[in-house]
Amino acid sequence: MKRVLERMVTLIMVGFILTAMLFLSCPLYPGSTQNKEINVWRKVSTEELNPGLIVPLDMSKGYAFSDDMCIYIVVHAVGEEDAVVIVFPNGGYWSSPEPDPFLEELQNEFESLEEYLKNKGGTEWKKN
Repeated sequence: MKRVLERMVTLIMVGFILTAMLFLSCPLYPGSTQNKEINVWRKVSTEELNPGLIVPLDMSKGYAFSDDMCIYIVVHAVGEEDAVVIVFPNGGYWSSPEPDPFLEELQNEFESLEEYLKNKGGTEWKKN
């Protein structure tokens, strides 16, 4: 009888631990895992002062218009008053330029050299 009671206590403890693990693995607030920035796009800056800076754009409101050549979308950067104009060609096929395989290989080689120098205790090179 004592052995049966010990077995039942063990099973109850295991069941309690498994239930606690299941409860703790579930999110407590279903909305906490959702992306809150659903209306935010990211744009790489082409300004002369900050080239390559990633600018978040508030796409929840804005203004769009077109002419014979282009479609214009006017929005604001997140947290700024400056308007950003996004321009697309109107009525035609468009695509971004294909990446140059030579430049990609050169970039990979440069990153490999940086990694090699870091591992060997050399100095870091900077791109111009």
